[in-house]
Amino acid sequence: MLKHIREGAIDNPWFFRIIMLGIAAVFAVSMGWWGFGDRENPENVLAEVGEDRILMDEYQRAYRNASRFYRELFQEDYDDEALRKQVMNELVERRLWIQEARKMRISVSDESLRENITAMAGFQKDGRFDPERYQRILSSERLTPERFEAGQREALLVKKAQLLVKNGVWLTPAEIKDAEESDPAKGDPDKIIEDRLSRKRERAVRAYITSLKKNAAVTIKEERL
Repeated sequence: MLKHIREGAIDNPWFFRIIMLGIAAVFAVSMGWWGFGDRENPENVLAEVGEDRILMDEYQRAYRNASRFYRELFQEDYDDEALRKQVMNELVERRLWIQEARKMRISVSDESLRENITAMAGFQKDGRFDPERYQRILSSERLTPERFEAGQREALLVKKAQLLVKNGVWLTPAEIKDAEESDPAKGDPDKIIEDRLSRKRERAVRAYITSLKKNAAVTIKEERL
């Protein structure tokens, strides 16, 4: 199921993008608590990505939220073992993107972070950011605002790094011509061009992170997932 979703996100971007945005939202809430927890206890470390560590509580939080999302979406029609590996893979990839963002000298301003958080629908009431709701939701997740905001700052770093990669990818003149001369029954040529560019950029992002993983020092205790 997970493989089909990833492949479908490339082959059918407009339909599957909705699903992938849902998955991204799950991980945005789940991830980002790098460095929190018992650093000194080796039993709490599930993976090492360069000098960074992925801790048990971080993984468990991400897994709980991801499994809840998949149960709602697919009922019981998904592979739990595959999901566990996918959650760890997403955590590793996130850390690599953050490391790469810092190499690119990308930063997130306090104002950008504030705008991002106050725009989140879950923290709004009657169309406006509600500080009490914000505090209540974080408290229910046993998170402090500082930890949550640190996680969201890293999520924005990831998005900016990926956007930088995407913005460096364009269709060639031959690819544009092919799209313009495609079968009119397939739709508006401008829409076809947009879809092809989107798919090409998604492939570029996947190729980029694949290269980072290939060259990174990653150690995962898979038996503990």
